[in-house]
Amino acid sequence: MATKQISLNTEQMPDFQQWKAANDSDFSLWDYLAGVANLEIALAFTKLLLPDFREHEGGIFLKEAFNLSIYEQWKNQLGNQLTEIEKVMNHQHLDDLLPGGEKVGIDNLFYLGQTMAQLWQSRLKFLYPQRNFQVLCYREIDTVVITFYQLELE
Repeated sequence: MATKQISLNTEQMPDFQQWKAANDSDFSLWDYLAGVANLEIALAFTKLLLPDFREHEGGIFLKEAFNLSIYEQWKNQLGNQLTEIEKVMNHQHLDDLLPGGEKVGIDNLFYLGQTMAQLWQSRLKFLYPQRNFQVLCYREIDTVVITFYQLELE
């Protein structure tokens, strides 16, 4: 079964298009990054694209998003179902992490989510080779969500 490959649509990136119009036709995304980005932002993005994780009571969670009291609330509400706790606690809306999704379009937001999902899957496999994870990226009405959880806990 063939997998549909979604790609980046630079036509829906208005800031990039302004830069491209002000430069020549060979103006690339790398040229754009050289003009608008900096190393501090790039370094910060490494923690979004290849995040740190925290292990807690057998569960694996995004370190940046983990909160013990919220974990306890979900644990009480979901009856110790660790897979379900992982799903909800690792659930991230991309436009909450990076505002501006409406400018670049839902397809580009989904492209970013799929890219992040691939990177998260690789990082989880690298850090926890003995465990199996499901990393999901899906569209909701006007946003894209990414989450992950362990399969063998189901």
